[in-house]
Amino acid sequence: MGVDELAEELYALPPGEFIAARDRAAAAAPRGERGAIRALRRPSLAAWAVNLLVREDRSRTDLLLRLGAELRTAHQQPAGGGRLRELIGQQRQLVAALARRAGQLTADAGRPVSDAVLREVEDTVHAALADPDAARELARGRLTRAFPPPSGFGVLPEATVLQLRPPSAPPAAREPGSGRRTAGGGAGADGAGTGADDADGADGRERRASVTDITERARAQERADRERRQRLRKARGEAEELARAARGSAEEATAAERELAAARRRLREAREQVHGLTEELRRAKRSLSAAERAERAARGPAQRARQAAERDRKRAEAARAEADRAEANRLAPDPARPPGRRGRRRPGAPS
Repeated sequence: MGVDELAEELYALPPGEFIAARDRAAAAAPRGERGAIRALRRPSLAAWAVNLLVREDRSRTDLLLRLGAELRTAHQQPAGGGRLRELIGQQRQLVAALARRAGQLTADAGRPVSDAVLREVEDTVHAALADPDAARELARGRLTRAFPPPSGFGVLPEATVLQLRPPSAPPAAREPGSGRRTAGGGAGADGAGTGADDADGADGRERRASVTDITERARAQERADRERRQRLRKARGEAEELARAARGSAEEATAAERELAAARRRLREAREQVHGLTEELRRAKRSLSAAERAERAARGPAQRARQAAERDRKRAEAARAEADRAEANRLAPDPARPPGRRGRRRPGAPS
């Protein structure tokens, strides 16, 4: 890619991206082209807006050249006041439409410009109408600075555009008196003048149609851009609403995840507790089984001991009864013995 083709790409970029892109291109370019690439100047915001405008529709420059030539011709003709007023009206329409479109293009490119910058765009378009050389430089789409507003229709003092190639020669201007009859001319000269007038009328109608077309297209584009911006605002509002809903859902999901984590923690603790209780129950069952075995083992001896104790109790009760009977018999009077006479008491016997 040569320097000229590279410049076409660079001057379509926003000014904030120009330097970095230029330096990268210079570093990757052949050694002989690096100096020319580094010499490319960053455009101002107004120059960039005009470059976008030109690149969108190259036919606008032809219209500027034609309208500018007619304006200069009308300025030079003392009797052309009515025509001049008409051309100035078309000029105002065209300049306003192009400035609005430039503002829309910069906004679409992500870098909307201020009203002051748009006024510089209007000044540059006015300068292109006043000077065909300025119009041709504007047509290249590589302006680096906006043109100053013209005072009248003189030539600009100095072009503030990138000079990558010499400007082409301006088209030959029609002399103001080209339609007049020359001395010695006859009917052929009159016919030539009539043909020139017809051509002027056709050119004027074509130029008016072009100005109207550009104005209408600019208005249609402005309406379309306004509708697009409205749709964009609506879409952004809906997106923000969805984002708020998403944030709410995310907060709810976060709270639910925290609750889930807490529930899982409680479940883990309960399982650990169940595991501990299960171990205790297992140990208690083993203790119960051992106690039951010990009870069964001790049941026989205890029963036998109870039986032996019962037998001993019964024998003790029988012996006590027998002793009681013996004692009762001893104390009872003997019918064969005389009253008042008792036998000798045995030593140790109870009295």
